[in-house]
Amino acid sequence: MNQGNSIAVAIFVKTPGLSPVKSRLAAEIGVEQAERCYRLSLQAVAAVVERAKEISSIEVTPYWAVAEPEGMSHPLWQDFDRLAQPAGDLGERLAGVYDQLIARHRGVMFLGADLPQITAELLLEAMAEMSAGRRFVIGPADDGGFYLFGGTTPLPADVWTSVVYSSKQTCEQLCGMLQGRGEVVRLKPLRDIDHLDDLKAVIEEFHAAERRPAAGWLKEQRIWCEAFEGF
Repeated sequence: MNQGNSIAVAIFVKTPGLSPVKSRLAAEIGVEQAERCYRLSLQAVAAVVERAKEISSIEVTPYWAVAEPEGMSHPLWQDFDRLAQPAGDLGERLAGVYDQLIARHRGVMFLGADLPQITAELLLEAMAEMSAGRRFVIGPADDGGFYLFGGTTPLPADVWTSVVYSSKQTCEQLCGMLQGRGEVVRLKPLRDIDHLDDLKAVIEEFHAAERRPAAGWLKEQRIWCEAFEGF
């Protein structure tokens, strides 16, 4: 495959055992259950990216963007290409990964790792917008952040580093930094799983979707939902 013609999909991850994962959720349901949620979410997201790769008419190259240098050899990250996140705060890490990938691919998509409710159709929608000439695509999160970002052109580092992350204005600030650089298409909002209330709400989303005949949820997503029925 010619990487230059493909869209890179980078899933930003931390390695369990090397970095704390889902710290806010862990404070409410315990470290073991929070890590279990994280690992099952990883499976669901990876399955959706793989499914999108299979059915898309656009070439897709998936990556794990790994937070820890020593995590690059971890068994969790062997099914996709791996990319080390550079040192620094989140803005610097986003900027570094984006720069590396936009130099190799026609477009770059970032995904969070805790989105078991993501669908291949949503990823295909984002890729179609990017392929149609829209320079940027963003998926707003309900808490004010973003769960997906897509771009098709290089960006200066300050687009990323000027944003205040983990705030209710993160998505709007990023969109503001993109102003004048090209059209920004917004996808439907999704909910990050940061707290127990988020976990319960996403489980209810699964149940509502499964009542629709055409929902077509993947096996990994059902496993995720069933694992947390007790909450």
